[in-house]
Amino acid sequence: MGDSEWDEIISAWLDIDLAEARERLAGGHDPGRRLSPGETTGLHRAAQEGAVHVIELLLALGAEVDSTDEHGATPLWEAVRHGQDDAVRLLLAAGADPWKPCIAGRSPGLQALFTELAELFAHLPGAPRIGPRLREIQDTVDAMMFSYENYHEEFCVAFVGGVSEEEVVRRLGATPERCPPVGPESLWRVENASPVETLRVAGPPGGGVVLFQTEGMLPVHDTVARMVTLGGGTLAGGFPLTSTSVDIWRDGVNIARPSVHDQLGDDSLFELWMCRFGDCGAHPSTPTERALTLMTLLTSTYITDDWLWSTPARVVPAPRRQGEPRRA
Repeated sequence: MGDSEWDEIISAWLDIDLAEARERLAGGHDPGRRLSPGETTGLHRAAQEGAVHVIELLLALGAEVDSTDEHGATPLWEAVRHGQDDAVRLLLAAGADPWKPCIAGRSPGLQALFTELAELFAHLPGAPRIGPRLREIQDTVDAMMFSYENYHEEFCVAFVGGVSEEEVVRRLGATPERCPPVGPESLWRVENASPVETLRVAGPPGGGVVLFQTEGMLPVHDTVARMVTLGGGTLAGGFPLTSTSVDIWRDGVNIARPSVHDQLGDDSLFELWMCRFGDCGAHPSTPTERALTLMTLLTSTYITDDWLWSTPARVVPAPRRQGEPRRA
């Protein structure tokens, strides 16, 4: 296998492949060679995996400690967001700049100050002071994430903010009077009796509206999301237990579909940072907890498992979606 193929495979930059990495680098392989996708380097990948022996080898052979990928991330940034404390220590000792702005003006050190890696950065020269208000906000969001730890529903759910429950029903082409709330003991019977596909619509005690469907994906279908938010409103939803992505709609437009572990960018929503999207191991929250909390922050809608199964809900006929034949 040639060098150009070898250094693209995942195991190339892990400590388990150290002998081959050492042999190839000794034979003239460029320790700073750019890899695809993302214009990363071997040092970035070793930092992500916490491969400290490979990091030592690459640095000894002249790899640039603060090289940036296409997003602006440095190896230290990657070590922080993957929670690799040994890699963080090694890179800092090698002269990595903890306060170098990487993405959206944020530095690896700043990100670390909100994680369990904080002690590695808090006393370094140039460490910023985190104001009590910002710390309080992040602590509140973290607490909300952990409050979702008992969520175990696999179905599709969407939260809606800025639109009343009755107005959601109207925007879906139905009338509230024809879709009265149905008790939880009767929901299955009403749904099964419907000649068309339906979704449940309900308003939780704290405000907002919830769309959910035990089988299907209507709550985040383009047609549904567009109709519900056109004219004002925000919808955020997905399959929080089984998918890492959240569909976000505002004013009839799909503005984003972030995934929990994807690298954030300069234009990422502030709420994504607060919900620790882009974090791959520095924080103990789960993808489900982060997705549901993002949905809550964007729509001011909060739910529990118990509420989902005990609340009366409106059974609303699904609107005809684009490309579907008209029903007889």
